Amino acid sequence: MITPIAEIMDQVGYRAIGTVGGNGFVVQVRNLNEDPWERIRVLSSLMTKTPLRGSYQIFGLASFDLSTPREIITLWIKRSIANGVRSLWVCDYQTDIEKFIYFAKIAKAEGAEVVPSLMYTSSPVHTKEHWVRKTRMLMEAKDWIDRIMIEDASGVITPEGTRELVSTVKKHCEGIPLEFHSHCNSGLAPLCYLEAIKSGVTTLHTAVAPLANGTSLPAIETILKNIRRLGYETDLDEEAIAKVSNHFRKVAEKEGLPMGVPMEYDLLHFEHQVPGGMMTNLIRQLKEIGMEHRLGEILEEIVLVRKELGYPVMATPYSQIVGAQAVENIISGERYKHIPDEVIKYVLGYYGEPVVPIDSSVMDRVMSLPRTKEFINWRPEGYDRSIEEIRKEFRGEISEDELLLRVLIPGKPLKVPESKKETIPPVVKVSEPKLSSVQFPTEFRVDVDGEVFRVKISPVWDGGGEEEKKDTDKTEAVKRQGEIPSGAIFCGMAGLVLSIEAKVGTRVNAGDLIAIIEAMKMRRPINSPRSGVVKEILIHEGEMVSTEDILMVVE
Repeated sequence: MITPIAEIMDQVGYRAIGTVGGNGFVVQVRNLNEDPWERIRVLSSLMTKTPLRGSYQIFGLASFDLSTPREIITLWIKRSIANGVRSLWVCDYQTDIEKFIYFAKIAKAEGAEVVPSLMYTSSPVHTKEHWVRKTRMLMEAKDWIDRIMIEDASGVITPEGTRELVSTVKKHCEGIPLEFHSHCNSGLAPLCYLEAIKSGVTTLHTAVAPLANGTSLPAIETILKNIRRLGYETDLDEEAIAKVSNHFRKVAEKEGLPMGVPMEYDLLHFEHQVPGGMMTNLIRQLKEIGMEHRLGEILEEIVLVRKELGYPVMATPYSQIVGAQAVENIISGERYKHIPDEVIKYVLGYYGEPVVPIDSSVMDRVMSLPRTKEFINWRPEGYDRSIEEIRKEFRGEISEDELLLRVLIPGKPLKVPESKKETIPPVVKVSEPKLSSVQFPTEFRVDVDGEVFRVKISPVWDGGGEEEKKDTDKTEAVKRQGEIPSGAIFCGMAGLVLSIEAKVGTRVNAGDLIAIIEAMKMRRPINSPRSGVVKEILIHEGEMVSTEDILMVVE
């Protein structure tokens, strides 16, 4: 979709063109059957004037795995730059400036510009003084910072708030250029962009019209028209912009993809502040477990959980931490009955100190859990491992790029790049033909706008004859007929199976880790509720599962 128009995009005069980070890599491999590194190499070869902007996080690659080895994050930075990225946005919250500086030095030494984010949120405690403190913290690393990006992932900043925030940051950023990035969730972003320009921002993040609005960014065409009315000039090539916009409009029409439209103003959004991407995932996962009708309850619960957890910024990873706990509270029917590990780590301060103290009753509940005791004085296991040590976990000789993909996407991805996929001839069974029945597939994987859904179809048999039963259909027969074998352990959540940590025939003890499922971008461990021998495993790595699906049988 991009390569045919890439050279025209390069002519526009953008300061940088953004490409995806770790989570985008996961989608490209699992859902789009692409090699993310090859995409960067191709785009950088076609866009020779405009820097490609990638990203990294100081705490992991994509999912919120605080135990991601430091050398893996270092290698991610180096390989991003080696493959063609020249500018790096840093997803950071000024919670660990020492760690920020460590990785920023590496990026600068490799020749990239470093653009940390100042992540905006609104609450009773996020005052002007708060943003002064955050800006001053960034200035501790000013020698390794090229620009600062003020980001409003939830799209909740107002025009008045924009004026105050930009003026405050500009006053304390010691002349470092400012960028402004706000999503259109509330419909206010286009207005805020004009205030940002008037207050001293020099770079705005936009999208061409077919890809703009909705929960995306403002349309560049509209922003250019409006800033010109304010008396500002631009040297962008607007003929090239029109060609880029027309290209993506044709792609959307051909592929049946939605084009962005302005969002309606919704006061509730300013309370829950759920970012657009998270909202999409939340709705999808609720549909998978038949709970989409409870979205309103969950959004109200998010408002309360965020307050109780000390008003964290509603952006990755904090928005998912808040959202996961809210979903657990509603679905279980009891608040804080189940508390995910990442919420425990947050409460213990591993994601940084909250702006205000956590609600005392929630703190007491978390601190009373046996699981919490396991995280007291916790240090990420293997954080200091070398690349050589990590390589030993994988078979065969693999490149550094492939090593990063293996670490980023544990287990078996749904799809792998064609260049790396081993071709296995299909197994064909010859059997006597049956005229009384026809065998139809009962399950399909459907790719919709980059999201993979599992669709089951139950056949209806009109004629005589019996449906042939196969051992390989045992799992689906159990699920379809509602049979629950003795010793069944359920998945307990909807998500993607990243890994199976047990094998048939092995013995597990109560509390042992038996699988890891990724839900709402968080890796959720599944521990065995009982001791016994694994008799059967009914799911596969890389499979999308629902709450009621049986994981394995342990007796």
